[in-house]
Amino acid sequence: MSRLEDLTFPRRILLTLIIVLVILFALAAFGYFTGGWEAQGQYRIQSAIPGEPASTWDTRMFALDRDALDEAYKDYLKKLFTTMLNAGDVQASDRAVVGAKNMRRVYIKVMEAIDMREKASQEEMARKRQEQP
Repeated sequence: MSRLEDLTFPRRILLTLIIVLVILFALAAFGYFTGGWEAQGQYRIQSAIPGEPASTWDTRMFALDRDALDEAYKDYLKKLFTTMLNAGDVQASDRAVVGAKNMRRVYIKVMEAIDMREKASQEEMARKRQEQP
């Protein structure tokens, strides 16, 4: 077997590409077999976790989660605009638009998850109140 120093430049690139692909396939296989692919797109935060028992503190946690998400959204947009203005190239504004679209999509998904959990919590608390004598 030849040493890496003896390989030509195209062969080094090919070897690097093969190594990267093997690592990516290994990570993909790990995600697939551990169920990570199914979890994609599920944003799990305290008040948005389905199946957790309802709590008397849920209303407060929902409000805090919404406030935190609003702040994170604003902070991310500030970062995008700052990066865009500092970069000064034409592609920077395109990247900022893509980042803003991605953040908007995530924001909506998380808010919907909070809304779903809030509704389930309210229903569960109402059931508990009806069951008590």
